[in-house]
Amino acid sequence: MTFYLQLSRYSCPICSKSICDMSNVWRKLDEEVASTHMPEMYKNKMVWILCNDCETTSEVRFHIVAYKCLKCNSYNTRQIQGIPVSSNSPRVAEMVI
Repeated sequence: MTFYLQLSRYSCPICSKSICDMSNVWRKLDEEVASTHMPEMYKNKMVWILCNDCETTSEVRFHIVAYKCLKCNSYNTRQIQGIPVSSNSPRVAEMVI
C-alpha cells in the first residue's frame, strides 16, 4: 500500500476501492463542490454513478467537480450513464449513443 501512496495513487489498481482513509479529502471536495457555481443548463441534470468503494449505484445531480456517493459519502465514483448532451457539442452526443 505504501508504494501506491508514494505514487499518489489512493485506490487499488485492480478493484478501484480507496486504500486509505480519504475523509479529509472528501471534506475538501464537499467544500469545492459547494463553492463551484454550475451553469443554469446543468443545474437540474441528473446522472447515474457507481461508487467504487461500496459498489452502489445512485442517481445524482451532474457536477463538473465530482460526484458523491449517496450511501457511503465517498467521492471515489464514476459516471456510468447520463452524459449531459449539449446541442453545441456533437462529440458528446456521439459518446452517448
